[in-house]
Amino acid sequence: GKRRPGHVAKSLQPGRGSWLAVGPVQTAHQEEIKINGSERGVLTFSTCCYPIPGDDIMGFLTAGKGVVVHRMDCPNVNEYKKRPERWVPITWDRRVEGDFRVELRFETENKPGALAKVAAAVAECNSNIDSVNYKERDARISVMVFCIEVKNRKHLADIIRRTRRLSVVYSVERV
Repeated sequence: GKRRPGHVAKSLQPGRGSWLAVGPVQTAHQEEIKINGSERGVLTFSTCCYPIPGDDIMGFLTAGKGVVVHRMDCPNVNEYKKRPERWVPITWDRRVEGDFRVELRFETENKPGALAKVAAAVAECNSNIDSVNYKERDARISVMVFCIEVKNRKHLADIIRRTRRLSVVYSVERV
């Protein structure tokens, strides 16, 4: 909504550069959006891949949501490559502030207190827990998905390291 129609029309002309290759190729008249954390409401962070500061990202223009930010390794990016005219050049600012959601999948021992131990470890790392969902559960193993808030990739790595050390945790991975 902040780009003039003339700029958009020029970018769609043949020979003006293509975003189809690996990602958006910036031409002279395209302005790269830098995310600093204050764009809530202007940008939407996708819930399919939960991008956080430090991730390689791309912006995709959608009807109703405006620019939606995705990780470059998001499974949906292959579909978006078919519509390069809707890609928006975007990157993280050097100083990003705020909390960003991310999902972690935990395989834990299925015993009383396992959920509490994982939740306590996440809280000790100064992260809020938005939600917890049990995906699978049998007599031996529980699979839980935590949606938590982190500052950046380093904060996420600290949480993963801390929770992996728990005796009830078999594995932790980012969804």
